[in-house]
Amino acid sequence: MTTTELRTGRADHQAYIEAVRVALLLEDIQVGDATFNAGAVRTAAMTLLPPDDDFDEPWHHTFVSAERVELRWNQEDGWSLLALHRSDDKHLPTIWRPGFGAVLPANEIRTWLALLLAMPGVSPSQEDGPYRSHQTDDPEFEASLAFYAI
Repeated sequence: MTTTELRTGRADHQAYIEAVRVALLLEDIQVGDATFNAGAVRTAAMTLLPPDDDFDEPWHHTFVSAERVELRWNQEDGWSLLALHRSDDKHLPTIWRPGFGAVLPANEIRTWLALLLAMPGVSPSQEDGPYRSHQTDDPEFEASLAFYAI
């Protein structure tokens, strides 16, 4: 067993999430530290921080007015962006998904998110997941995650 694998034989997802986080930071998309869960369904989340006033591409009002904007990943559905808005005593979530797989290249997530934050109408949510089940052995998926730990 390598250091990139957990005791259960599953690849650790932290290196993949951190690769995406770094790609976002290189695009000047400010993100908080990622939180990880290695439970039955591996997950991660990171809060997106609003850009500075002098940022070249400001966020769309949809995100500026949100109470919280969070980028999330799980091993079944892949990536999603949550914008949480308050309405009276309720929290109303709006969720976008890039689609096309659970382990997309970091530069694809960066490009999708940069476009979505500026022009959400141009980047419709893809509702074609889930892409896999955590209950099924998937060596190709595990290898995709392990690749980022090298």
